[in-house]
Amino acid sequence: MYNVLVDFSHLADLNGFGEIARNYAPLLAKADVPDIHLIYIVPDHLVGTFGTHIDYIRRSCKREDLKRLGKHIDLWHATDQQFHLRGGDKKTIQLLTVHDLNFLREKSGLHRWRHVVQLGWRTRHSDYLTCISNYVKDDVLEHYPRLTDKPIDVIYNGIASHEDELQQRPAFVQSDGEPFFFTIGQIRKKKNFQTLVPMMHHFPNHRLYICGDDHFAFAQELRNLISEQGEGRVIMTGKIKDEEKRWLYAHAQAFLFPSRLEGFGIPVLEAMRFRCKVFSSRFSSLPEVCSNHATYFDDYAPEAMAATVRQGLSGWQKDSEAATAAQQYSQGFSYERYTQQYVSLYARLLGGA
Repeated sequence: MYNVLVDFSHLADLNGFGEIARNYAPLLAKADVPDIHLIYIVPDHLVGTFGTHIDYIRRSCKREDLKRLGKHIDLWHATDQQFHLRGGDKKTIQLLTVHDLNFLREKSGLHRWRHVVQLGWRTRHSDYLTCISNYVKDDVLEHYPRLTDKPIDVIYNGIASHEDELQQRPAFVQSDGEPFFFTIGQIRKKKNFQTLVPMMHHFPNHRLYICGDDHFAFAQELRNLISEQGEGRVIMTGKIKDEEKRWLYAHAQAFLFPSRLEGFGIPVLEAMRFRCKVFSSRFSSLPEVCSNHATYFDDYAPEAMAATVRQGLSGWQKDSEAATAAQQYSQGFSYERYTQQYVSLYARLLGGA
């Protein structure tokens, strides 16, 4: 029996790491994994959540709990590059999933250097790497050329199937029939939401809802821009509930995602699941993930963006062949497939141990 430790330290976090962990952890717990005993690192309050057949390590007491457990770890899966503990011994197979190298574009000075060095150490001391897109894999190989001979796989993120679950119109939406555009993400400069505000001048009958975690410093800059140019029709809502997000996907005339930095880009596929028309940037991983099921912004002048949206919406209907094709395409990114790929990888790595 092999002991496989999976680090789900970010399970409760309201970000991409948390979203993936919340979907992967229960499916892995239920998966058919013969000859594998699972050990999860989880936030303290989630110990025991996924069944008694799993051993649990508390996020706040990792070293103590590992020592208490007293089991040799045959494979240690760090599910993101921001882990705080890598354990085991020389016989432990170290698997690392890299989500992005956004720090190369977002950080500067010593802060950037620290991230470069940390990821360099973490990748060099891993036996096997997975990346969440080919864009991320290429980025890793470009900036860490010594890893050329290290085995690296691409395993795409999954998208949860929530189309048939409860929807709730948010209180900030005035009526069911209100025409609006929607976007969601952390309110950070890299998301490029600021380009959408002046564009709305060209849609006087629409509102734009910008949803997501707004505790970042850039959020105040965006609020100021909305106050100056939003014409009372651009609303930054902060975090929203899942049922509200589903309602917005289902009722928006379009989902607008001009982001400049995405290791993957879960929201564009979520929107497709609800047959919502997607407009995306061509930056980072988004063309790879959206394929030909999005309309792309090529010019970020307000008039040009508005023209792109008008042209993309011309003839678009939620019951159209294009909407069906986008929905079916997005269904190829499932957490069931994601889980099976990792279970197969675990078995392959352990079989070669």
